Amino acid sequence: MSEMSLPSAQQIKTHVLRNLQFWAEHAVDREHGGFWTHLNRDGSRYGDGQKFLVMQARMTYAFAIAALWTGDSAWRDLVEHGVRFLQEKMHDPKCGGWFWTVSREGELTNGSKIAYGHAFAVYALACAGHAIHDDALLHDAEEGLHWMHEHLWDADRGGYVQSLTRCLFPLDNTKRLDTQLHSMEAASAVSAFCGSPFAGEHLRELAQVVATRTLHPNGRCAREWFLNDWSENVDATGGNVSIGHNLEAAWFLRVAGLQLNTEQFAPVADTLLRFCLQHGWDDEREAFIQTVTPEGEPVNRHIIYWTQGEALGALSLWWRLTGEAEYRERLAQVCHTMLNRFYDPEYGEYFETLDENGQPTHTYKGSAWKAAYHLTQAWWHVAGNLYGQEARRVL
Repeated sequence: MSEMSLPSAQQIKTHVLRNLQFWAEHAVDREHGGFWTHLNRDGSRYGDGQKFLVMQARMTYAFAIAALWTGDSAWRDLVEHGVRFLQEKMHDPKCGGWFWTVSREGELTNGSKIAYGHAFAVYALACAGHAIHDDALLHDAEEGLHWMHEHLWDADRGGYVQSLTRCLFPLDNTKRLDTQLHSMEAASAVSAFCGSPFAGEHLRELAQVVATRTLHPNGRCAREWFLNDWSENVDATGGNVSIGHNLEAAWFLRVAGLQLNTEQFAPVADTLLRFCLQHGWDDEREAFIQTVTPEGEPVNRHIIYWTQGEALGALSLWWRLTGEAEYRERLAQVCHTMLNRFYDPEYGEYFETLDENGQPTHTYKGSAWKAAYHLTQAWWHVAGNLYGQEARRVL
């Protein structure tokens, strides 16, 4: 069988920018600021327009990547549009941090301070500041990371707790793998773009938590959710393992090691990626399934767009670093799957989930959790890892 081709650097860039046009056309709220959350398959809007911190930050990040990639003023304008809403409507002037949700107009609806959302807010501000050369945004990003560490970090046991009330009383002291991972993105960007020594050390601290605290006792995979003392929250997870988050953990640990100039996290990263390749790969559908047991038995065989995005980032990095054919083969297959099965050629943007028969389980394109972030980030890293002077060293 002939070797499957990889998209060129120009093909990747063209695809990402075309995809972002879907969001620029349908999601931008010109009347009240920020981005409309809920979009149907064709981009038409539904819902009451409530705005979620994660979605607003993710869209701002995605447009920042477009601005970096092109230098075009239209993308810069959308970055500034997103930043204004984050800072003027979602930032809490009374207690600090960012609200979880506001109405379409920017009125407070849920003031909880949730670490997952804060990680994305800091990440978005740092990338936006870098993309549009705005020192004030870089300062705000660094201050935001300090605020997170002061109020949401567990100084005794390590790791970010889930949430506080608006005025900073404990709300949910559990800890999640994905929250630690997205906080790594925030620390990586603040370290790289703000020149913050604190952020660099915090990135190391977070990577150490992920590489040790989150590992299953079998040493082969990372677990998903924990109580405050880092014992597994089995009631919430059933003891199952997310392939997507294990791919993400492998990728982020390896990038963190490159950024910090250490091989300390490489063995764990290699182990996690190997687990995913052995137990998460579906050869027939050329994609990674979603959930398995710690022993590698399939639990949920649906394939989800963001999981493939984590695979793109990880596989492109390992291919660049090792040159091993297995990584290139799987990377080419996932590229093909995303471009030909997940991507909607009629309206643009990706379907979120495909069932075991390859059919979308639903057709909406935008939600509180689905924005332009995952695949914009993934393709940005694929392009850099395949065609850049060196592998990407910043998340």
